[in-house]
Amino acid sequence: MPKHIFAKYFDRREFTNPGGYREIWKIAWPLVVLNASNTIMMITNRVFIAQSSSEEIAAAMPAAQMFFTLMAFFLITTGFTATIVAQYHGSKDNVGCVRAAWNGFYFGSAVAALLAFVLPAGGYWIIMHNGHQQSIAIYEADYFVAMAPCAGFTCMETALLSFFTGRGKTALVAGVKIIGCIVCVPLNYILIFGKCGLPALGILGAGLANSLANLCTLLIAMGLFLSVRQSEYPTRSNKKFDWKLVSKLLHFGMPAGFQTFLRNAAFAVVIMMIGILGNEELAATSIALSINMLGNMPMIGLMDASSVITGQYIGRRKLRIAESIAGRSWRMLMCWTLAMGVFYVFAPEFLIKIFGSRDSTSATMNMSEVIDYTVTVLRYAALFNILDATRFITMGCLRGAGDTTVPLYIGMGTSWLIQIPGTVILVYYFHATIGTVWAFISFYIAVDAALMVWRRKSGAWKHIKLIDLPPVSSQEEYEENLI
Repeated sequence: MPKHIFAKYFDRREFTNPGGYREIWKIAWPLVVLNASNTIMMITNRVFIAQSSSEEIAAAMPAAQMFFTLMAFFLITTGFTATIVAQYHGSKDNVGCVRAAWNGFYFGSAVAALLAFVLPAGGYWIIMHNGHQQSIAIYEADYFVAMAPCAGFTCMETALLSFFTGRGKTALVAGVKIIGCIVCVPLNYILIFGKCGLPALGILGAGLANSLANLCTLLIAMGLFLSVRQSEYPTRSNKKFDWKLVSKLLHFGMPAGFQTFLRNAAFAVVIMMIGILGNEELAATSIALSINMLGNMPMIGLMDASSVITGQYIGRRKLRIAESIAGRSWRMLMCWTLAMGVFYVFAPEFLIKIFGSRDSTSATMNMSEVIDYTVTVLRYAALFNILDATRFITMGCLRGAGDTTVPLYIGMGTSWLIQIPGTVILVYYFHATIGTVWAFISFYIAVDAALMVWRRKSGAWKHIKLIDLPPVSSQEEYEENLI
């Protein structure tokens, strides 16, 4: 790349112009902190579990993946409330922001009631028939059932926090999640190891700690939502159910939720198939993906920030600015991703020591092989994190515009027509090594990322109507043409 082209991306105006690095970071950093707090909770959870037994750490990743897969559709659909709020905020419709948040909460509450009955029984049945060894499957089931209440709590909380996220008040949202982290970490320690007079619950205690922490953040989110300045945002008086808003949430949010569900369901199946390769391969994958939560820690925060800022500028009819968000967010994320990639390639052993089990004499697996396999997966992570960053930032910008249907088809095709069949062939017919499986997963992510970028560059998202905007003024049209 010519030097002057590279320098253009870091010109002073790229930082100070509307939609520039400074504005993106202002919205993104609290969301990165939010995601970091979630990552810290999960990492602490996994480190404590690893210290409990090697079988439990092998069970943690597939159980957590299955849990998120089964709740992802509802969570992402509810989370689309933030995009609707962002566009209302961009068009300066304060009451619209409130009504969107309340109706997102009503949807989240209905979801919580449904999941309270369906999730524990359904997830337990799937796990006990996933083909893993009985000793590990029992731990997976314990962890899954203990985390089940998180699903409903998180959906309701997400709708309420979307009121703040969509308006760019992301520092407040990060504060709520940090409190959840402060509650969750000591609870993990107490319940896993049996402190303060309680019995040692192991992986079951880890799941219970997550559920209690999510209940805490839900109550805080409700308190903050109801206590905002009522003269500006009447959250206590505009509580009416509005089917039109719920239908918008379903129409635009469901494809995004279904896309996430299908992608994570496919990945959960892949994790199960890796378990068929052997306990060592499954434990290595669990450890490597737990470590990689550090590698992709800023990704979700920057993705969500990209979605919010894109939505806000579309609400203001600044389509040229909205179009520039993806590239700037991607370049910001690459700074972290490339740095972590170097660490994964040249010094993976340090993190493996943190996440490895103290149970180095496990009767069910060879811990030396686990370490070797973990190094292999981490080195592939250096590549697929770059590809993941590309597709997630692109998806965030498309969601901010309400473009969710075509990305659904892309995700469905790549996950279920490439990733699953290819992994089946590698595992069942060629009995491939774990390195070959992860090389193929990296190829699937590359195809998915390329198709997402193609969709954004097509410009079809510019013609999607998410909310009703007042007629454009001549001044707004003039300012848009100046940019």
